[in-house]
Amino acid sequence: MSTDLARWARLRDVLMLQRRETRLLLASVTADSFGTGIFTATSVLFFTTVRGFSVSGVGLAISLGSLCAFFLGPRIGALADRVGPQKGLIVLFGVRAVGYGLYLLAHQYWLFVVLACVVTTADRASPAINQALMGRLFEAKDRATILGTVFSARNGAIVLGSLAATLPVVTGSSALYLVGIGINAASFIVAALLVARLHVPEAEPAATGRDKERGGGASPLRDRRYLAITVVNGVAQTHNTILSLVLPLWIVHATNSPKWSLTALLALNGALAMGAQVPVNRMFADFSAALRASALGGVAVCAACLAYAGAGAVGDAWVALAVLVVAMLAHTAGESLFIASTPLSFELAPKESLGRYLSFYNLGRVGQDLVGPLLIVGPLVDRGTPVWLLVGVVVLLGGLVPWALLKNDALAVDGRSAR
Repeated sequence: MSTDLARWARLRDVLMLQRRETRLLLASVTADSFGTGIFTATSVLFFTTVRGFSVSGVGLAISLGSLCAFFLGPRIGALADRVGPQKGLIVLFGVRAVGYGLYLLAHQYWLFVVLACVVTTADRASPAINQALMGRLFEAKDRATILGTVFSARNGAIVLGSLAATLPVVTGSSALYLVGIGINAASFIVAALLVARLHVPEAEPAATGRDKERGGGASPLRDRRYLAITVVNGVAQTHNTILSLVLPLWIVHATNSPKWSLTALLALNGALAMGAQVPVNRMFADFSAALRASALGGVAVCAACLAYAGAGAVGDAWVALAVLVVAMLAHTAGESLFIASTPLSFELAPKESLGRYLSFYNLGRVGQDLVGPLLIVGPLVDRGTPVWLLVGVVVLLGGLVPWALLKNDALAVDGRSAR
């Protein structure tokens, strides 16, 4: 018993759970992500089978929402810098609660499209503002830990939400679909109330001297370093497109692996990612280490692409499954390493413009959502090995760019000197 208590105490200290802001932030993320898990698992079925919209029509609405998010995201970030990330995040939670709640009344397609644009923009803007809030609450030395902990909590809550969505999916009950959407809307109200209880310190004075030089001017568009890591973030997000869109098609149609292996591999990815993210983030916590994490992430995802291609060339079902397991291990390692490189986006941003810069950095993910399915899914499934090799090399080179560009930057040199 005493050993268990000692382990719990050590884990609590490592994850900073004794801090009130950590507990509130994790509770907020859990509420938000639980609702998101329910909605993600049921939304397409609800809009096509219950509301009667076409699959292409639903896809078009989501694409228009991503396009709105791409253009409005940095402006929302700049506004959050003016009012503060806490108020900005609470407003976004409110918009998401109302928008998702109105889906219950969206019987006309035009209303569905309008709501999709609103909620998708708020969805895509929220992670950057949430990170800006973490930047205000936690010092640089603690930021890697809280980012990893939040990621793990978000993944766990999404899994639980997806499991809760099993009932409406299996029964096909319209009423249960509506309940699920209502729970998602309510989850953002809970998240907003929890964030409102945070005691957020005042912003630091505007940067001067070296901090201003690091910020690269008033806009991330004029900072070649920030532009570079934003583009790399978009390339790195290829692993998400592969995981969510390519693998289901590739495993079922291009490999001889058992059909049940898809869900088993996705569960393996979720479990490993939740368990590994905090220690990986702590291992690559400073600027110099984050550069290495980006480079290693590119290597790991490239290795995963090679293994996925190999699985398609194997005739035996169990050998194909074994190759896919190796691929998923490398894939998960790359995913965790790229997430561990997130401190680059904090350290290269001026503190007084953190929301704007992080929102700009998030455009990499939004851009991948827009063009990734078009450029990657069809070619990978149709042409197989050559495209897997091309995608792997592109991600490998993308991961190496921050290290090649910034390894001699003053921030990297300072990080190495501190060790």
